Amino acid sequence: MKNKLFLVSIFLFLFPLFIFSCHITPPPPNGRVFIPEDFFGIVHAATSMTPQEDKLIDEMGCKWVLRTFNWHYIEEKRDVFDFSYYDKYVDHAKEQGIKIIGLLGYGNEYSNPRKAKFYIPPEYIPSFLRYVEETVLHYKGKVDVWCVWNEPNISFWYGTDAEFYELSKLTVEKIRKTDPEAYIIGGVIWRSPTKFIKKMNDAGGFNNMDGIAFHPYAANPSDCMNVYDKFAKVLSEIKYPGPIWITEVGYPTGGWYPTKVFQKKYPIFIAKTLTGAAARGARTLLWFEMVDSKFKGNTNIDSEKQFGLFYNDFSRKAGSWAFELCARYLPGSLYVPELPRRENVPSNIVSFCFLDGITGDNTLILWNDRFITQKIELNLPASALVHDISTGQNTPLPADFTVGVGNKPLIITWQGTDVPRINKKR
Repeated sequence: MKNKLFLVSIFLFLFPLFIFSCHITPPPPNGRVFIPEDFFGIVHAATSMTPQEDKLIDEMGCKWVLRTFNWHYIEEKRDVFDFSYYDKYVDHAKEQGIKIIGLLGYGNEYSNPRKAKFYIPPEYIPSFLRYVEETVLHYKGKVDVWCVWNEPNISFWYGTDAEFYELSKLTVEKIRKTDPEAYIIGGVIWRSPTKFIKKMNDAGGFNNMDGIAFHPYAANPSDCMNVYDKFAKVLSEIKYPGPIWITEVGYPTGGWYPTKVFQKKYPIFIAKTLTGAAARGARTLLWFEMVDSKFKGNTNIDSEKQFGLFYNDFSRKAGSWAFELCARYLPGSLYVPELPRRENVPSNIVSFCFLDGITGDNTLILWNDRFITQKIELNLPASALVHDISTGQNTPLPADFTVGVGNKPLIITWQGTDVPRINKKR
């Protein structure tokens, strides 16, 4: 009797953990979506300006980088603008064919008596706007997109919300006046705070922007997609027509953050996040970030230093392969929600189909929302390849056209016009 009570108590303890760990993938709410050729990018990349890093960026299929053009670096001394710190970086990125999102922001010691980096006192806003003007003018034709500030709804803005709305509006106006052809994104909102977004819109903080920047950080991919859907819904309610730019998203592989993910699950989280965001119609996605800022092997409780796809020495984490595969096969394709055709396939088997009518390169991504493996029959050419998101290796589709679909996503590619169909294995 004691043994039975012990087993029951263990079951009652573990069952909620199992249920809440089975993350149900929310389906994209829209229809067909074209994935831009330059969909993928990475934050804090190309900073070493070395052939080794350049090669990795190219291998990873990254077309964009995000770099902060800090005011206090550009105008360290009042009225003296020095761009040499960033000139080499910009010139190098352009030589490599990389597009740049330049983030404008942060305080300057001479302009802030309280020495709060994340605040611009009202009397120094004209000085900040002059830095914006000088920077935009200097890099006209070289920086592809300008981004206003970063995550003002959490710890990157010490002033009031109303003060930020005004700063955002004035900054966008200054960029537009300096370079009428500039592409401007802003907001740079962490997750989806409904009140903040609506009040910023009412205050004119989104005026004249070409797109909204957004950071859907979450504990897992399904929550990340739920945050995205909520954000898109709020933008729809305020009738904002611009595209959504995911300028940061990621998961740490260490430290104390509750969103940290073990290395074994890192490829799973990356593949599911990238697939879901692409199918939802995000304009661009930049992963945070390129490399860890802690040394490989060192124990460190700071999660901020452990978001990289690579270790500090540029050696790969397993998740880098998942990113590379998605960046290789998704851009330039059309997400078709009505495919694959499903016959007797349970709803826990998730499927995303991306077709490329020009090149004939097609991709099917499958996973199981339950922690089991189920056999699925595929109607695909025998030349189809199954890619391992943890190693980057590929193998031919099994001779019997049957694969086991578990929680780890399968990326399957083929060429041609064959319409994909999946059936439950009898």
